[in-house]
Amino acid sequence: MSQAEWYTREETETSQQYGEVPENRDLDEQMEKGIFIIDKPFGPTSKQVSTWVKKELNLKKTGHFGTLDPNASGILPVGLNRGTRINKALAQAQKEYIFEVEFREQVEQEELKKALKEFKGVNKQVPPKKSAVKREQRERKVYEIELLETNEEKALARVKCESGFYVRVLVDELGEKLDTDADMEELRRTQQGDLTEKDINTLQDIVDAYHFYKQEGEEEKLREVLYPIEKAINHLPKIAIKDSAVNAVANGSNLGAVGISKFQDGIKKEDTVAITTLKGELVALATAKMNSEQLYEEKGEAAVLQNVYMDPDTYPKRWKQDNE
Repeated sequence: MSQAEWYTREETETSQQYGEVPENRDLDEQMEKGIFIIDKPFGPTSKQVSTWVKKELNLKKTGHFGTLDPNASGILPVGLNRGTRINKALAQAQKEYIFEVEFREQVEQEELKKALKEFKGVNKQVPPKKSAVKREQRERKVYEIELLETNEEKALARVKCESGFYVRVLVDELGEKLDTDADMEELRRTQQGDLTEKDINTLQDIVDAYHFYKQEGEEEKLREVLYPIEKAINHLPKIAIKDSAVNAVANGSNLGAVGISKFQDGIKKEDTVAITTLKGELVALATAKMNSEQLYEEKGEAAVLQNVYMDPDTYPKRWKQDNE
């Protein structure tokens, strides 16, 4: 969604007196509401990784977005302090995994390809016994699935799926389809929302960059591994509002169409949208009450707030200008 085309409802300027382009924020502020995108290693739980970051960086609070089990690796976003509040938006984003399966006996490549294709679409799954959620059947979508390579009794495959889809359950069911035992040898998350492996950093790189900043005052390395909270909502459609509307929305008012400056194509009614300033700062997440075509010229309530993320005092009140 981050590559969606932007449309202008009303051309307006943004004042440099208020707010800040997210990437240019003071580092201490970034540490207060930013995220790390960690390359989770094989072994520890997601919670252990999050707790380790909290301890090593002396933070009040950390939280991971989208659990990876101990035997999985790859993308694990971790929010810092107030940055943990973005959890729901990113944890529920689409995910992509690369997984390796070992079969008890050799499987024909064409049979394997056919069996994998059968998972595309809606799947009914019961979470595995070791999962942290209630074990009841639920539906989850697979958007893409493909065989990457095979080698005797082993196969490497890729799946892009809805949040909450269990690849381990897929592997068990794959074995059943092929009438053989199947064990998952490796699982790696390679994408979450718009986050990819090019965004990740190791735990050690993050800790080293933080200590270098604290001891030497050098910002560059920490800025390379610390992302603003806005990075976590790149996958969501966006509505950019006028400076004059920011204070009202940040104080909990639903978004009226009159406050919109620009918006992205493809917004549908009831979509979760990110409301941002013209500088790209996240103000709130909301439920769209108009589609993109309606946002262009209709009046009325455009979006109903879900959660507010901006300090209400970041932009001044401008009620008179807003209603003119």
